[in-house]
Amino acid sequence: MSLIKILGTNGSRSDEGFTTCIQVNDHTLIDAGNIMHSLGADAVVKINAIFFTHSHLDHIIDSAFLLDNVLVHRNKPLTLYGLPETIASLKEHFFNDTIWPDFTKINLVGTHQPSLEYVEINYNQRYMMEDDIVLTPIPSNHAVACCGYIIEQSGSAVLFSGDTYKNKALWELINTNKSIKSAILDVSFPNRLSKIAEESKHMTPRVLQEELQLLERQEVNLYINHIKPFYYVETLSELENIGISEEKILQDGEAIDLATGELKKLALPGHTQDERIHKLLKIGTALSSEEELDTLLEMIVTEAKALTNADGGTLYLVDDHHLRFKVVQNDSLGIKMGGTAGEMTWDPLPMYLENGSLNMKMVAVMCALTAQIINIPDVYEAEGFSFEGTKKFDAGTGYRSKSMLVIPLKDHEQQIIGVLQLLNKRDYQTQETAVFDGEDAEITLSFASQAAIAITNKTLIQGLENLLEAFLKSIIFAISKKSPYTAGHIRRMVKLSVMLAEAIDRDKTVYHDKSFTPEEIKQINFAALMHDIGKLATPEYVVDKATKLEMIFDRISLVEKRITIIKQALQIEFLKEKIALFGDDDKGRCNQLEKTMEEKFAILDSYFEIIKNSNKGEEFTSNETVQKIQSIAKESWVIEGVNYAILEEEEAYNLSVQKGTLTNEERDIINLHAKISVDILNKLPFPKKYKEIPQISGNHHEKINGKGYPQGLKGDEISFEARILAIADIFEALTASDRPYKKANPISVAMKILYFMAKDGDLDREMVKFFFDSNLYMEYAKSSLPVTSIDEVSVDFSDL
Repeated sequence: MSLIKILGTNGSRSDEGFTTCIQVNDHTLIDAGNIMHSLGADAVVKINAIFFTHSHLDHIIDSAFLLDNVLVHRNKPLTLYGLPETIASLKEHFFNDTIWPDFTKINLVGTHQPSLEYVEINYNQRYMMEDDIVLTPIPSNHAVACCGYIIEQSGSAVLFSGDTYKNKALWELINTNKSIKSAILDVSFPNRLSKIAEESKHMTPRVLQEELQLLERQEVNLYINHIKPFYYVETLSELENIGISEEKILQDGEAIDLATGELKKLALPGHTQDERIHKLLKIGTALSSEEELDTLLEMIVTEAKALTNADGGTLYLVDDHHLRFKVVQNDSLGIKMGGTAGEMTWDPLPMYLENGSLNMKMVAVMCALTAQIINIPDVYEAEGFSFEGTKKFDAGTGYRSKSMLVIPLKDHEQQIIGVLQLLNKRDYQTQETAVFDGEDAEITLSFASQAAIAITNKTLIQGLENLLEAFLKSIIFAISKKSPYTAGHIRRMVKLSVMLAEAIDRDKTVYHDKSFTPEEIKQINFAALMHDIGKLATPEYVVDKATKLEMIFDRISLVEKRITIIKQALQIEFLKEKIALFGDDDKGRCNQLEKTMEEKFAILDSYFEIIKNSNKGEEFTSNETVQKIQSIAKESWVIEGVNYAILEEEEAYNLSVQKGTLTNEERDIINLHAKISVDILNKLPFPKKYKEIPQISGNHHEKINGKGYPQGLKGDEISFEARILAIADIFEALTASDRPYKKANPISVAMKILYFMAKDGDLDREMVKFFFDSNLYMEYAKSSLPVTSIDEVSVDFSDL
């Protein structure tokens, strides 16, 4: 079965790659973006046919140089196949004796045959080539007439989309044609250039994600080509966000197995040591820019294999006198473990034996202990090492381990941090197992040095990030000791903020043009963690003020004691008067005095009931109740010449709060926490990727209408991320069941309040509507709220 060789994959030429060119066999190409650089002179002479997708320069350019360089060595015309529009453009604008010679007028040396001829092709017509390969043009959706191709042999096929935008017919073809094992798809621009992509008829990662909804056959291997080099890193990141790893991005010099659709790492014939060094420099840049440690470790193995054309690779890291497996890859067996591929289950290799001596029998361990490169032509013939594990692996898989190159990884202090082990170098031409040579060892050692430094840097950075997160969580722990409910609020609010951000990132309707990178999600997470950090400076009696009369302690008990004392004084007064009447035997007068006392008791009880109910702060206190409280405070009970007061002036003031438990002064203290949060966070030297944390965290109490605090920001002055935190903060507060000063609202009430806050311009209308329409409020409720809080929401959010 044939290998389809990918000679050129980029959407433009750069020092890192060439444009579209696919070699389907020794004599046939699809497009001509990279012929002269990728194929030696002997191979170029053999090319007799080029099937074009369309007439854009990046796809036709090397067809001119092919004839120009090897015309005198050819004995057969070069045939250019293309759609009628493509052939017309080639004749009129390219091979026209102005831009380039018209080779149809130039005969092959010593013959009367033209050196160039054209053949017009039609969609869905099969074209039989040598080696029983069939090419079938299929329609593409591009700015000019364009086609892709089905490349088929012996019932297996690769689909090449050509340059294309949205193309429903392409997905229908993949779904119905079971011979298609893999598909090469055009993704040229990052999401932010979606307008350019649409106008030029190319896909972005977001468009591809939409198109993938049409794919029913999940077993088909999908590969990406035609990325514009200037936007490679950005586009790659966005592709990874939709589940397409870097391994699926085609690179010059790779190949696809027609039978299986699997990608093979091949080096192009003619690659020199200088080109490998250039590749090494490129890899070094990629290693230094990779932010995820697991991805970095996986990249190290993948790129080391590519540099040496090795079939397998293993990366170990030193940890507590052991070499721990971190990444294992084997192309022939399709093995991928560790890194981003999942948990590594293999036991670590001990660097010391039970008796304390060095474990010099294991080749990887010996490499780590001696810091020496070990190059073994055939592990089955090697002496001095124990390859029991390798041989057991071979026996279980049918694999034949042979050549091995083992390289130590040294950090900037020349300390061994790990080992890179490469297995079974493949000959570039025959693909048979070969021996690693001196150049392989030299370039891999250089690569290992870059890799070790990248690992060390990433480990240090990861350690700092872990320290930052742990520090923030320790602050939450400190807050929990001061105010348990505030700590609970923070944990739930963080969860809801991240849920809302991730839902917006996934959305393809309202927020189809809004996305978050993993770092931006983490920034929102950190900002939410710290949004109430200013409450560390807020007095406990204000933070956790459960009742209106709570001032260090709840003074309702003092009020109750005063009323009890008044009752006791009234009773003493009654008893004295009763004793005075005892000799007169005036029962009527005595009964009247007792009745008066009981009436006063009832008045006192009614006063206490008003005070007690108002003190809770659970319901709105009416103006009438406020007036009654003020009246009670002014009322003086004179009993036997002694004045008794039920309420002090400050207590009456507190009880007159109509909503909640906080006075205006106390609410100002609470509100000050937002400014204090900003002041605290601005003193922390956040790295550049987290530089927005202070404003996101500190602005979650700002309102779209400008009526928020602490700065009174308005409209677009409030960041998108701060708006997320605002909604999460309010919804959590409304539904929280652990607040000492209020009962939890059911979600129907909470959503109704959010609705009216959006209508009044407090919150972002579109985001509140999305919060409802996406059912995210219910998802959060089911995971974080008691069943008693979950009810039906009847508010109509459609008019937001």
